[in-house]
Amino acid sequence: MPVFDQEQYRPQIHDALVECSALVFDAPSFATAEFRFRDPIGPGDNATFSLRPVTVGADSFWQATRASESENLARGRAKKALWDLVNSANVLLEAHVDGGSAGAFHLRTTKKGHVLVDRRGVSRTAAPCAADATRGDSAACSGGAGRGAPHDHVKDYPLSRFDSRALLLALGFSGPDGDVRPSMHPKFRQVNQFLALLSATLDELPARKDVNAPFHVVDCGCGKAYLSFAAKAYLESVRGMKVRLSGMDRKPDVIAACRRTAETLGWGPDDARFEACDIASFKPDSAPDAVLSLHACDTATDEAIAFGVERGARAILAAPCCQHELQKTLSPSLHPHQAILRNGILRERLADILTDAFRAQLLRVAGYRASVVEFVDPAATARNVLIRAVRVSRPGTGTALADYEDLRSAWNVSPWLADRLSGSIPALSKTTASRR
Repeated sequence: MPVFDQEQYRPQIHDALVECSALVFDAPSFATAEFRFRDPIGPGDNATFSLRPVTVGADSFWQATRASESENLARGRAKKALWDLVNSANVLLEAHVDGGSAGAFHLRTTKKGHVLVDRRGVSRTAAPCAADATRGDSAACSGGAGRGAPHDHVKDYPLSRFDSRALLLALGFSGPDGDVRPSMHPKFRQVNQFLALLSATLDELPARKDVNAPFHVVDCGCGKAYLSFAAKAYLESVRGMKVRLSGMDRKPDVIAACRRTAETLGWGPDDARFEACDIASFKPDSAPDAVLSLHACDTATDEAIAFGVERGARAILAAPCCQHELQKTLSPSLHPHQAILRNGILRERLADILTDAFRAQLLRVAGYRASVVEFVDPAATARNVLIRAVRVSRPGTGTALADYEDLRSAWNVSPWLADRLSGSIPALSKTTASRR
């Protein structure tokens, strides 16, 4: 029996619904839409939700129907009703949208959680050539004299949902012609996959105390800050959010390059701030909403996670890099794992898995809902794991601490992150053994 992968399904269904919603709520020729779910949505055993446009006097509504019960909803309420259903624990199995002259949209979710989309004549806004360049299909780019119409199955990259030409040029992803450089294709796909995961994560965040404050993104060990620059541009252009960006890196020349990129994009200090320092010494001037870390080496990833936990970040997304600290503390004679630990390459890979398992579990101890997902295709990079966490409760609640202690005891190790967080999470100081 195939196993349904929720971590795969969630970002894919979010991206598909963004496109589907545009057809349902923004296309003047929209005709009908039907959505079929795995579990009943009421009344009775009905699992189907449908929408169609209706006019009452001079007013336009969307008629929402479940079984025989219908109600006319304004655009905002109808859109919220659809998104609430799809963002629930239920699974959207099928969607069929007739957009009239705007085209048709069909969606199907497989038993394993893959979301398959079929489009017929759906027009979609994209940065010229940005998406097509990854296929080497310059003839299918939109815009420009003598170019053909976009192919129906153009990849739906997040960076193609708004005019990203200035961003791609500033980041060095593309040249003046808008085509993504061949050498930057892997990085382009990586950034787009990250944006899809980030966007899905935002839908799970708890409410903010100050809804008018900018959404604060902090990039720990930012490097050239490809992810955070793209995140700010995407969230502001596509999701209508005001985003403030902070980044830090130990290399002054890298920080100088980030500041130049921000200036190129017309972003001032209130929009994007970069400092040359290590993660532990960085002092944000406001609490972060989301903390990002891409391929920070060894315990630097732990430092980024601790930074987010200690400052109450509502979301933490960390893609670890090389990991050595735990490997040094694993005893080769640990029973009954000697057959694994005596082999260097297996010991190294096991240490990678254990390190990320500890990180995810410690985030749960810290009050986060955490998961470990595949970041990008392994062909793009061997470091393709992403730890994704959303704050949902107080530290030390539930069974998370007991599960962590079971894992720690089984391998007779004390992970670096546990020691790092023991000062801010008292429950950890009682269970964390001395490091070797």
